[in-house]
Amino acid sequence: MPSLLEQVDGRTSIVDETLTGDLDDGERLVGVELIGCTITDATRPGAVLAGVRPEGCTLERLDLSGVRLPDSVLDGCTLTGCKALATSWSMLREPMLSPDPCTGVDCQLSMGSFSGLDLTGARFERCVLTEADFDGATLKDVVIEDSSLAGAGFVRADLRGADLRGARDYVIDVRDARVDDLRVDSVGALGLLVPFGIVIE
Repeated sequence: MPSLLEQVDGRTSIVDETLTGDLDDGERLVGVELIGCTITDATRPGAVLAGVRPEGCTLERLDLSGVRLPDSVLDGCTLTGCKALATSWSMLREPMLSPDPCTGVDCQLSMGSFSGLDLTGARFERCVLTEADFDGATLKDVVIEDSSLAGAGFVRADLRGADLRGARDYVIDVRDARVDDLRVDSVGALGLLVPFGIVIE
């Protein structure tokens, strides 16, 4: 199977193609726009995706653990069955026009850094987000469904309108976050009381 770099072959724009192929640790993919592509079944831990813009793409069964994303943008993509452990999503560039929200389904995103990112309208379904860093992130209207947030950080996060009714294991100090219109269920609400030392038995 050709590597991803061989498939890209120096092109700066790729439309409606299916791309596979691995990137080795430290290998760089630079300055390419991917529109409506399917990127599937590849291992890229520790690789560098610099100035890469997937738009409306489907990312399936990728290992993006520890991938570096300087000056890259994810725009309206769906990640399905992906693994991205300790990945710094915070390196994503904030473009002039806000990108469309992304969706993660059945993804393992533990220890990822989303700090400071604008994730307005994003959706996470059946994901593992344990020890994820959402400090200072904009999570307005985000939906997190059937997903674990154990140990996740939300200091200075903007959770206005977020829907955490399907999330579990989280603790949020409402004194350190914006929570107007935050939706939670009765189980998740316990995580809002923990910082106050309140125990319900």
